Amino acid sequence: MSLEASTGTRRNLQAAGDSTGRTSRPFVIPLLFIGFTLPLYFEIAGLQLSGYRIVLLIFFFPALIRWLDGSGGYYAPDFLVLGYALWAALAIFYHHALWRWEYIGISFIETIGPYFIARWMIRDEHAFRVFVRWIFIAVLLMLPFSVYQFIADRSLILEIFGKIGNVYNVVQEEPRLGFYRAQGSMPHPILYGVFCSVAFSLVWYVLGYGKGFTFKMSRAGNVLLATFVSLSSGAWLSIVVQIALMAWKTIFAFLQRKWNLLLYMFAGLYLFLEIFANRPPAQIFAAYLTLKKSTAMNRIFIFTFASDDVLNNPIFGIGFNEWSRPRWIVGSVDNFWLVVALRYGLPSLIFIVAAIVMTFVILGRAQLSSKLESYRLGYLFALTGFCVSAITVHVWDATLCLLMFLLGAGIWMVNTKEESDQLQVEANQRRTRRIRYTRFGPEET
Repeated sequence: MSLEASTGTRRNLQAAGDSTGRTSRPFVIPLLFIGFTLPLYFEIAGLQLSGYRIVLLIFFFPALIRWLDGSGGYYAPDFLVLGYALWAALAIFYHHALWRWEYIGISFIETIGPYFIARWMIRDEHAFRVFVRWIFIAVLLMLPFSVYQFIADRSLILEIFGKIGNVYNVVQEEPRLGFYRAQGSMPHPILYGVFCSVAFSLVWYVLGYGKGFTFKMSRAGNVLLATFVSLSSGAWLSIVVQIALMAWKTIFAFLQRKWNLLLYMFAGLYLFLEIFANRPPAQIFAAYLTLKKSTAMNRIFIFTFASDDVLNNPIFGIGFNEWSRPRWIVGSVDNFWLVVALRYGLPSLIFIVAAIVMTFVILGRAQLSSKLESYRLGYLFALTGFCVSAITVHVWDATLCLLMFLLGAGIWMVNTKEESDQLQVEANQRRTRRIRYTRFGPEET
């Protein structure tokens, strides 16, 4: 299922780092994740630039060049992500020509940049662990400010940086469960909550590998708290999905094909609801995956009317034009996948979904050691949680960049299999060249 170049082997991994294939210093990762936590931004020539966007602009072409040289191999998700970004740019140009040139440019960079930076910087378990450590650090940096806002309805981090320059607006919403929604250093509580939720299973399986339950909970508990104070049902859903997958893995550890069984069960449930339920499965999920009944009904109406626009404009979507809806329905669409299809057309949705599916396929078939198997579980659980929560929320800004970075951050595990195979071949060759002693002296065979 992979489209590897012949160069995607141990020899070329060595060219990217040391003799083990390790990238010497994944230095861009801390810069990028610190940029994610900074709420400051400024404008140049109509472009809104923030900390993480500056990092993406600086390292965009180096990352792309390192992919093109074949040192990390070529895989199907690489081309599908490129297809998604190019089709989205084409769709916006089709509807708005160059009037939205700034959006076309920055959207392309925010899609391609994080993905190929991850493909460049993360090529071994050391770099992957650095990535997980820094997403955890990003969560910890925002956590104290978020807890304070959760209790006092005051964003200290935005106030502090607001004295330096432009920052995101504080989102004013009615309390939930008697508390206020925290947004960290991000434009909206939803974005903050989903961003933090991704770290849960990564911290558990990667930073917690070989550690006890207390160690894992002391780390993952911070992620749970950060996600909780956002009071976002979409972010909570991501955590619930990850915990459910962890529980399934533990309870059914004795089953060899437990993940196939889980997929069959969900497919059967969806088919059952499609046939026997009095409303579409999407409406049922929306009704039970939200905190308020009114929110659920709004999402059902939004899905119904926006889907009609998608079917009426399947190729290039509607761009930034108004979508068809009654006046009493709000204009926001709380479904990332629906927004993609609505704005750019069905081909863009197919590209991005296929990239994610192919990532699961090629990683699922990789033969890994027990340690890397743990890393793979944390990665795939985090990606699954993100994708499911994106059904109930729209993601943009740093949180969307995190999705693209996450998508590119796991491909190295396929290269790891190739490297281990090559090392095994070399070991076998060394064994065949052993010294044999005869009565005439040593003799090589």
